[in-house]
Amino acid sequence: MRNAVLTTLAALLLLVAGLSASPAPTEGTWTLTEKSGDRLQLNLQWETSNWGRSIGRSELRGLSEAQIGAAASTPVAFRIERDAGTFHMEGAFREGKGAGHFRFAPNRAFGSTLRSLGVRDADRVTDRELMTLAIAGASAASVRELAGLGLGSLDVDDVVKLAIHDVTPAYVRSVRSLGISGTNTVSGVVEMKIHRITPEFVREMQALGFRDLSRDQLLQMGIHGVTREQVRELQALGYRDLSPRQLVEMRIHRVTPEFVREMREAGFRDLSPQALVEMKIHRVTLAYVRELAALGYRGLSRQQLLQMGIHGVTPAFIREMREAGFGDLPPETLVRMKIHGIDSRYVRGAERRRP
Repeated sequence: MRNAVLTTLAALLLLVAGLSASPAPTEGTWTLTEKSGDRLQLNLQWETSNWGRSIGRSELRGLSEAQIGAAASTPVAFRIERDAGTFHMEGAFREGKGAGHFRFAPNRAFGSTLRSLGVRDADRVTDRELMTLAIAGASAASVRELAGLGLGSLDVDDVVKLAIHDVTPAYVRSVRSLGISGTNTVSGVVEMKIHRITPEFVREMQALGFRDLSRDQLLQMGIHGVTREQVRELQALGYRDLSPRQLVEMRIHRVTPEFVREMREAGFRDLSPQALVEMKIHRVTLAYVRELAALGYRGLSRQQLLQMGIHGVTPAFIREMREAGFGDLPPETLVRMKIHGIDSRYVRGAERRRP
């Protein structure tokens, strides 16, 4: 009997230790920081996960303006209510900044609601998934609208993905109204939202002359960070007929409007987009041209500079060869020497081997 009691007690102690070492996924810590207007920045952390989102003051039930702006640390207890569950928050606020601990109470009946809306696997929705849906602000109304937009037969994973990436019914309708293809699937609209393909971005590109862009073209522009400002500056510099592919390639290789101006200052005007990309890839910059000019290599052609850049003929290499006894060598000779591995170490070795 005594051994059985001890065994049970040991098991309980292990269980308690395990719970304290690894908190439930529905518990964690929070911080809130005042932003502009009526918004605050909410950050939640649990296990190894972090989540940040802007939230309105009216969504923080039980938290007053006086508590948020208190001059001294003030204990608070409030809640954030969602269709998928409620976050119970405890902690303290001081001068617009708060922190503390949260506990999420899942609304397991929300699984039944999702099932009634035609969401597959909703009867197996987990507390973790409910918390994710609650954090993202998913509601029965938004799921109902999304299900009615022809995104296919939604399952719980689809609903979670749409919520995490803030794909709202309004977003889907907006991108469709602009004639963008590939917006009839969950993966299609999620991928666009991930890469910041907003209706505003599409309209901005259209206003700059990029009409009838395909979804893939828009994605490439979004993935590589093509911006309205970049396009406007390039157009002002005379590059008015750039294709989406050229814009993306220039962005990938950091051919910025500033780089174009630098090349013009170096004497290279009216370079094609491809020529600019080649020069940037092979590190033919204004600084490089100036250093070569200081060593006496002035008026070099673009092709000469490219060959020198491709094969690593640097100002340091030229100085080394001069110190080794080679004077003003032509650019083509320097390139051949670099190709064949003739550098200052090779020259010193050859001198040592000389009889």
